[in-house]
Amino acid sequence: MVLTILLLLFCCRVFAQLLQAWSPMAWLPPFEAWASGTLPYGLLVASQIMIIVVCVRVIWRLHTGVVVPSMKAGKVLLVLGGIYGGLMCVRLILGLTVATDHFWFSARLPTAFHFVLAGFVLIYGWFHYRASVAIGPRHLEQTA
Repeated sequence: MVLTILLLLFCCRVFAQLLQAWSPMAWLPPFEAWASGTLPYGLLVASQIMIIVVCVRVIWRLHTGVVVPSMKAGKVLLVLGGIYGGLMCVRLILGLTVATDHFWFSARLPTAFHFVLAGFVLIYGWFHYRASVAIGPRHLEQTA
């Protein structure tokens, strides 16, 4: 459920920027506020769609019960999600303090949605870690 909420938040972000590109709405932040400008918009949208597809697949596999919990996958995802979230914390702190004039650091809206994606990775990693601990190593060896 939490993964679905995070994915829906990310989809809203992608849709809002598309909306601002095609038919700007006064009640939404301007188009430029949705991206840090590090990628051309076409490449950004393509990568966002790929991220959405991967997240939908993860959620679907969890929903259908075909995911085999893995301690190793859990640890890797937790480390990567922690690094990702930590880097976004540094980006946000620098953007709010010493790099207020640098657009990449001061781009708060993209940073907020990077936290959403980092949260997705962390929660999926937590699932793998906790589920593999719960079923124990002996059961995993029998199913492998």
